[in-house]
Amino acid sequence: MNIFLKANIRDIAQKEHAYFSQKHHADVALTQAKRQCSLLIGKPETLLGIASVGAYKGAVDAKPKAKRNRALMVLGRTALFSLFQ
Repeated sequence: MNIFLKANIRDIAQKEHAYFSQKHHADVALTQAKRQCSLLIGKPETLLGIASVGAYKGAVDAKPKAKRNRALMVLGRTALFSLFQ
């Protein structure tokens, strides 16, 4: 009975190691994805694209001042968040 117990304990230890290894790799992948997304948003061409879409929407809408203010707020908030990350 002792032989089977040692084999089961060894099997459990191997499975725990595999689980924690997989969990670590998933955490690393999530961190890298978050970092890449924040770097993408912080690029000048992305910020310019966001501003130009907001300006276009503001120009063709019935309430251009409200849309322009919202676009500037989104641009400012995105730039501010990219500075803090």
